Amino acid sequence: MNFFKQIRKNALFFDWTDKEIEDVFDSLNARIVKHSARDIILRPNDEVKEVGIILDGNLVEFTVGLAGQRNVISSKVDGDMFGIPQCFVAPYKAVSFLTAATESTLLYITTESLFSESVTSPAYRKIANNLSAFLCKKIIEVQQNKDFMAIHGMRKKIASFIYGKYIEQGSLRVKLGVDRNGMAKYLNCSRPSMSREMIGMREEGIFDFRKDVVQIKDPERLRKIAQE
Repeated sequence: MNFFKQIRKNALFFDWTDKEIEDVFDSLNARIVKHSARDIILRPNDEVKEVGIILDGNLVEFTVGLAGQRNVISSKVDGDMFGIPQCFVAPYKAVSFLTAATESTLLYITTESLFSESVTSPAYRKIANNLSAFLCKKIIEVQQNKDFMAIHGMRKKIASFIYGKYIEQGSLRVKLGVDRNGMAKYLNCSRPSMSREMIGMREEGIFDFRKDVVQIKDPERLRKIAQE
């Protein structure tokens, strides 16, 4: 695993050079931990003092209902992080389960070290700027989620979501960043209905999909459905 390549996938370090990362790493009081598949990373009410960054692997965030059923919130992959905002806002507790779906390598950074006096001023500015950009992006995503709730029609919801990812990533091969359960929750619809519509759109040649990756085959038609 190329450590520098993997850490730059994260929003806090995406525009850093190898030397910048190397120079600041000791000051970050960081640690790297390997987890086996099915390891529980966090449980509800666990104290959160660190930001976790996924260097390699796949994590799943979920809650457990009264009947014992798992409700998946999101799937996290290389470059994603967790522990924000819990490690910055009282009571500093996890609100859901986080488990390793595969063997995973995680980088943990304490919140105190992110903005400690030992971190040089240029590095501090980069971290602060990137963290601010990350949080602003999350605010925009929350607003987009509200917008999806106002969209009528399963087909248009799916097309709008995937086309938005296409515009954001600039590639016909887009990573959704969530599994099917998480996507259904984001779009405020049932998973079975959403899956049936996605299969129908695949059969029409609009896109193909596997897990959380969609290969867009007809971007113009996808755009028309999203914007009609």
